[in-house]
Amino acid sequence: MMKGLTKENFIIKQRHTTAKIVAYILAIFASLWLLIFILSGSKSAQPSFMVTVIGIWFLFLVFCSYKIYRARQYRSVFRKGTLSVGELDDMDGIDFEELACEILVANGFELAENTPATGDFGVDILAIKDGMTYAIQCKRYHEPIGIEAVQQVFAGRAYYECHVAVVLGNQPFTQPAQKLADKLGVVLWDRETLRELL
Repeated sequence: MMKGLTKENFIIKQRHTTAKIVAYILAIFASLWLLIFILSGSKSAQPSFMVTVIGIWFLFLVFCSYKIYRARQYRSVFRKGTLSVGELDDMDGIDFEELACEILVANGFELAENTPATGDFGVDILAIKDGMTYAIQCKRYHEPIGIEAVQQVFAGRAYYECHVAVVLGNQPFTQPAQKLADKLGVVLWDRETLRELL
C-alpha cells in the first residue's frame, strides 16, 4: 500500500467532514437561540445595539453556511455526464484536484485521495485501481501543459512508492512534455481523456 492512503483513512476523513457539517448546523441553532435571548432581554436597548447584534449574527450565519456548502461540496459524489470540460476551466486548482478524486472514483478507481496542499512532492492525488497505485499530478491551465508537470509527478511517484505516474490536465501537452513522458513512462491524460472521464 502506498504511503498515507488506506480505506480506513478515507472513511475517517468522510466521518470528519460529516461531523464538521453537524457542528456548523448546531452552531447556527445555538447562535439563533443566543440572538433571541439577547434581543428579548434587551427591550429597552438602543436600536443601534439591536441592529449590531443582528448584523453580527447574520455574518456568522453566512460564514457557517459557506463552511457547510464547502464541506458538502467536498463530500459530494460526482456523477458522470453532469459536467463539461469547459466548466472545469473556470475552477481554481484546489477545487479541480478535489473534483478529480471524485471523477476517478466514478470511473472505477477504488480509492482516490488528495495529498496535503503543501509538501506534496509533486503529487496531488494518490489512487488505487485494480491493485495498481497511481500518483497523479493535476494541472488546470489556460495554455498547454509543459515538462515541469511530468518531472514533478515522476519524482513524486518514486517518493510515494506508486506503480504509475499520471499528469491529468484540462489542456493538451506540449511536444517536449510528451517526449519526456514517453521516455520516463509517465501517463498523460489531456483534455480529450478528461472529456471521456466526465
